[in-house]
Amino acid sequence: MKFSLKTSDILRSASNTVVLLRYEKKIKDNIVKKANEKLKNFLFDKIGSQNFNGEFGKRVSVDSISNYKFNDLCIIGLGEKNKFDSIAAYRIGNIIASKLKNLSESVAVDLSNLPKEYFGIIIEGIVVGCYEYNRFKTKKQSVCKINVVDFYSKKISSSLFKSKVNEAKSISSSISLTRDLVNDPPNKLTPEILADHALRISKNSDVLSCRVYDENELSEMGMGALRAVSLGSDNPPRFIHLSYTPKNKTKKQIAIVGKGITFDSGGLCLKPADSMRTMKMDMAGSAVVLGVMKSVAELKPKVAVHGLIPTTENMTGGLAYKPDDVIEVLNGKTVEIINTDAEGRLALSDALSFAVKNKMTEIVDLATLTGACIVGLGMFTAGVLGNNQKLIKSVLDSAERTGEKMWQLPLDEELSSEIKSNVADIKNSGSRWGGAITAALFLQHFVGDTPWVHIDIAGPSFIEKPNDWYPYGGTGFGVKTIVDYLMSS
Repeated sequence: MKFSLKTSDILRSASNTVVLLRYEKKIKDNIVKKANEKLKNFLFDKIGSQNFNGEFGKRVSVDSISNYKFNDLCIIGLGEKNKFDSIAAYRIGNIIASKLKNLSESVAVDLSNLPKEYFGIIIEGIVVGCYEYNRFKTKKQSVCKINVVDFYSKKISSSLFKSKVNEAKSISSSISLTRDLVNDPPNKLTPEILADHALRISKNSDVLSCRVYDENELSEMGMGALRAVSLGSDNPPRFIHLSYTPKNKTKKQIAIVGKGITFDSGGLCLKPADSMRTMKMDMAGSAVVLGVMKSVAELKPKVAVHGLIPTTENMTGGLAYKPDDVIEVLNGKTVEIINTDAEGRLALSDALSFAVKNKMTEIVDLATLTGACIVGLGMFTAGVLGNNQKLIKSVLDSAERTGEKMWQLPLDEELSSEIKSNVADIKNSGSRWGGAITAALFLQHFVGDTPWVHIDIAGPSFIEKPNDWYPYGGTGFGVKTIVDYLMSS
């Protein structure tokens, strides 16, 4: 998709479709009045007949126009001006794409009403809004026709435009990669294949390196938790370590850790059949890490970044780990197994211990960890917990800037008794109360004093009911926030 910046009159555009973005109750400005005059009041008549007042996401269209070089005119509502933010900007980009991708090859978008900080997010929204997953369709006909988007604005410099377009293209490409990985079926994305994706990302870059540890090396290293989860599967586990070192020296070594359970049956504590559906998405955290590292290689932040992925299946084979087992994690702590379906935190415990052992200065992990987080926050908001408020604020600020919904939950130490074990240092599951918090308290045992943030993406990482800004399946949620956090560090 090609993007360009123009400062001329958008009503002289020769694009297939012209898009005007207008705030609620402020739709009849000079450009709209000018278009209406040339259309002999037809535009205002249509606005009135459809009771369009600029409400968010609503649109009014005039097709097959003969008085202009363009064919169609579309006005999309931005909602109330004082409520417009980065989330709204991203969704407007998604809406533009979803409404026009099967209609227009070229689109002109008027940005004259928007603050310039939002146009990069709108670009991301348009590119991601054209995303399609058709890998296993026998007829792979794309429905997205858009290949040129011209933006009209006098507020944006050419240098800023070029910079934001490059950034938006990189992030959008990484989100698409993340979505592809989450959408891939579990027989086509095993731990070994996930590791191959990581190696491919590294080989395509001159600033990334990648080390993949196999099952024997995991045992030798002492990754007893990841190894235990893997024992019930015929597909062997992997531990992936992607590394980026900036050109100039830095003291910051940031670890981004992603849960990589490529399929979760629940283990011997078997999930019901309906709950097992979509469990291919239990590796969404690892997909975010791979997407982030792809963008890191292209955007080159000033800090060192390590992408860490513990990946395995959680299955029910004869060697599968069992309730009442006691396992030893890389940092030496012992864990009593209460529920084999609380496997993600076990895999993460080894990865977090690895990050501490390798002297990371900050750690952020992403995981589809608990249904309790979905119960508390719903399907569209991630839960954020951690041991360092400054780092938590940095992550939440990035989420707000990039339009991803996150909410801080308390890391309530009073609930730590829920994971106290009678036979080991801790147990891997507590009661149903505060489940997202007790899962984070479990992870806290493996980060020591290192500043750490845990992001539970169980809700927003996979959508089963699509809408104008999310298709069915993987969303790529988390990539934008983490890339912004790294670029701001």
